Amino acid sequence: MLLLRRLKSQALMKKALLFVIVFIIIPMLLIFGFASNQASHAIKLQVGKALYELNKQNHTTMDRVMESIDQTTVTLMSSGLVQKWHDSVILSESQRVAKYVETEKLLSDYSGQVKYSLFVLTNHPSDYYFAPTTEVSDSGVFFIQDFKGRPWLQKAVQVGGAGSVELIDRLGFNPMSEKTVAYVRGVADLTRGGNTVGILVATEIESVLGRDINSVALPDRAREFLTEKNGTVLVGSGPIASAYSIPDNGKKLLPNIWTTNDNMYIYHDSPAYANRLIYEIPLNSLVGSHRDVQEIIQISAFCYFIVILFFLFYLGKSLLRPMARLASLTRSYEPGIRAVRLPEEDREDEIGFVYRSFYSMTERLNQLIKEKYVMEIKQKESELLLLHSQITPHLLYNTLDSVYWYGIRGGVPEVADMVRDLSTLLRIGLSRGKEIITIREELNHVEAYLHLQEKRYNHSFNFHIHVEEDAEDCLLPKVIIQPLVENSILHGIGKMDGEGEVWIGIQAKDNELLITVEDNGFRPVDMDKIHALLSGTAEPDKGFGIRNVNKRIQLRFGNTYGLTYFVREGGGTKAEIKLPEIRSMNGITPYTD
Repeated sequence: MLLLRRLKSQALMKKALLFVIVFIIIPMLLIFGFASNQASHAIKLQVGKALYELNKQNHTTMDRVMESIDQTTVTLMSSGLVQKWHDSVILSESQRVAKYVETEKLLSDYSGQVKYSLFVLTNHPSDYYFAPTTEVSDSGVFFIQDFKGRPWLQKAVQVGGAGSVELIDRLGFNPMSEKTVAYVRGVADLTRGGNTVGILVATEIESVLGRDINSVALPDRAREFLTEKNGTVLVGSGPIASAYSIPDNGKKLLPNIWTTNDNMYIYHDSPAYANRLIYEIPLNSLVGSHRDVQEIIQISAFCYFIVILFFLFYLGKSLLRPMARLASLTRSYEPGIRAVRLPEEDREDEIGFVYRSFYSMTERLNQLIKEKYVMEIKQKESELLLLHSQITPHLLYNTLDSVYWYGIRGGVPEVADMVRDLSTLLRIGLSRGKEIITIREELNHVEAYLHLQEKRYNHSFNFHIHVEEDAEDCLLPKVIIQPLVENSILHGIGKMDGEGEVWIGIQAKDNELLITVEDNGFRPVDMDKIHALLSGTAEPDKGFGIRNVNKRIQLRFGNTYGLTYFVREGGGTKAEIKLPEIRSMNGITPYTD
C-alpha cells in the first residue's frame, strides 16, 4: 500500500520511466533470457535427433561393408583351392608352385581396396621357399608353422570359424610399424574333421570404412570415430590404434546423445562387430550462429533501451509536462469564468489542438451557462403564459355551455344542439393535450361533426357507423376519421338531396386495426390526384386534411401503416386507414423507441 501511495504521488514523467523499466525492460530481458535458453535447448534436441539418425544410418552402411567382407571370407574358405591346403598329401615342388599360383590368383581376384591373404599352417614351411613373406608382400598366400609374433592368428584358431576385427601390423614393407584394420577368420578342413588348415585375413579395411565415414556431411570442426569396445580407434579423425572415449563430465540429452559444455557426442553401437561409431560435434557449430544472433539482439536491445530513455525525456518535455499543466488548468477552471491562456495554445501539433479544444470547450460551456440562465428566465415566462392560456379553453367551454342552456330556454333546441356538438368537437380536438385516444372518444368527435353537417346540409345525407365488439377498446391517434368524413361530404354527397350515404366501419383483424370511410358520391374521382397527395408529390397547399392524417400515422407507426383510397363499387370513394392493434398505452412504446 505504501508503494502504491508513493507511485500516486510521483510526477507523470517518473511514472512513465518506472513503467518502462518495470513493464518493458525487465520483462523483455527475462523473456529474452528464457527464450534464448529454450531456443538453444530446442536446437540441441532437433539437431541431436537428426545427427543420431544420420549416425545410425552411417554405422549401418559400415556394418554392411563388414558383412560383405565376412561373406567374401566364407566364399573363400569354402572354395576347393583353399580346402586343399593341408599336409596329408605329399606334393612335388612343381605341384606346390602350381597350387600356390592358383590360390594367389583366387585371392587377387577378390582383392581391391580390401586385400585378402591366406596364412597356411604347415609343418614344412621351407617347402614353400618360393613364396614371399609378410615382410615383403602385403597380400597373398603365406606359410607359417607357429603364431610367434602374431597373437591375432592364434586367436582366430581358438574361436574356430568365427570372424573377428583386429588391429594388426600392416603386411608388406612396413618400417614404421603402421597398423591396419583386419578381419581374421580361421579356415577349417571341411573334409577331415574340421581341423584348422589356415587363417583368412582381410586387411586395409580402414580405406573402405574411412570412405564411408567421411561421406557424411557434418557441421564444421566435427570429428567422427569408429572404435572398439575398449575405445581403440579403428578409423576416423584420430590415428588408428589411438585411444578415444566420451568424457564423463557431461549430461545425457537423449538416449545415445551426451553433451558437455563444449561438445555434443552422438554414438551408436554395433552388436554384430562389437564397435561404436561416435560423432563429436562442437556446440558452437550447432548454436554458434544462434549465439551470434543473440549477441546482436542483446546489443540492439541495449541501444533500443537507450533510445527509449532519450525518447522518454523528450516525451516528458514535449508531451507529459504540457499535459500536466493542462490538468492543473482543468482543476483550477471555474465554469462561467474565462480560463487563463497558456503559450501551448499556439503550438501546431496535437498538444496545441488539445489546448485550443479545451479553451473552445470552456467558451462553449460559459456560453451554455449564460444561455441556460436566459432559458430559465424564458421558461418561467412561458409557464406563466401557459397558465394564462389554460384559462382560455375553460372560459370558452363555460361560455358555450351558457349559450347551450340559453338556446334550450329560448325555444331554439336546434341551435342548442349545434352548440353542444361544437363544444364536443372542441373538447375532443384539444383532449387536454393527449395525442392517443380511444375509439369511443374518436367516434364521439366524428358524430358531433356529422350532426353539425346534417343541420348545415338540411339532412340531405345519412350516416352509418359500425364498430365490431373486439375493436371498441383499441387506441388510435385523435382526429384521423373526421377529415375523411369531411372529404366525403364536401366532395361526394354534400349536394345529393337526401340520397347521400356515409358508412364508417371499424374492425380489428390480424393484429391490425382497419377503419373504412365510404360514400356513394356521384362525382368522378381523380385517384391520381389523391395518390399524389398521399405520396407528397402534389402541391403543398392542396389536400391538407388527408396528407396530415397519412403523415401523422406513418411518422408514429412507420410506412407499413397509413391511409389508402379506392374507387368504391357502385360509385363513390372508399378510404381505408390501417393501424396497429393497440389496446393500452404500453403498446405504444415499441413505436416510440
